[in-house]
Amino acid sequence: MSAIYWSRIDHVYFAGSLKDTSAIGFDDNFQYVDFTKPWSERRIAVTEGFERETGLKAYQAWTDKKDRHPY
Repeated sequence: MSAIYWSRIDHVYFAGSLKDTSAIGFDDNFQYVDFTKPWSERRIAVTEGFERETGLKAYQAWTDKKDRHPY
């Protein structure tokens, strides 16, 4: 969903509902609950700031990009 929002897609089409998807074993409700928790309480371990300086180079490249799309 984040990729959809960030790409500014105007419309999404899908056939199955969340209930339909859950019924076949792909229940992702835990994700919505997990996203509201602090990093230290999430199901997947998170290391914030890992190799920050290297990662920030990608941010700088985006900032320097002359034809970037504003978000």
